[in-house]
Amino acid sequence: MIDRGSEQRPRARKEGLLIERLPDEVLVYDLDRKTAHCLNGSAALIWNHCDGKTSVEGILSFLQQKSQEKVSQDVVWLGLDHLYEARLIETRVVRPGVKGKLSRRDLVKRIGLAVSIPLVASILAPTASAALSCVGRPCPGGTGCGLCSCVASLCL
Repeated sequence: MIDRGSEQRPRARKEGLLIERLPDEVLVYDLDRKTAHCLNGSAALIWNHCDGKTSVEGILSFLQQKSQEKVSQDVVWLGLDHLYEARLIETRVVRPGVKGKLSRRDLVKRIGLAVSIPLVASILAPTASAALSCVGRPCPGGTGCGLCSCVASLCL
């Protein structure tokens, strides 16, 4: 769903997520999609204020207070794009009057590197069988390698 209203109030998705807050980042594990996300400080601040009550302008104000400097609204829009792509907010918020997405490269060209650009890094969690891979482990004495083959004292 896309919200194009002038007073957009993004809402963070909270259901089906395990959330671990660290000093400079937030780790989020999506139980439904088996995906882990790491939000840097800027992305975490944006996501934490996606409460369905705070406008994009309000989120910008919080980001400016935290960084203690002027922050471009483009930073918030980029963060919201990343959060939506990671399925961490419920609806896509679209900057009024702007076509297409703003890339990190475009943002750096416009505002430079003075501010921390919001980043959401995501990885797909391995299945249980892949996580238990025995490749390269020493063969246990006399018990074999289970589903793997024992070659030159290594499970392969």
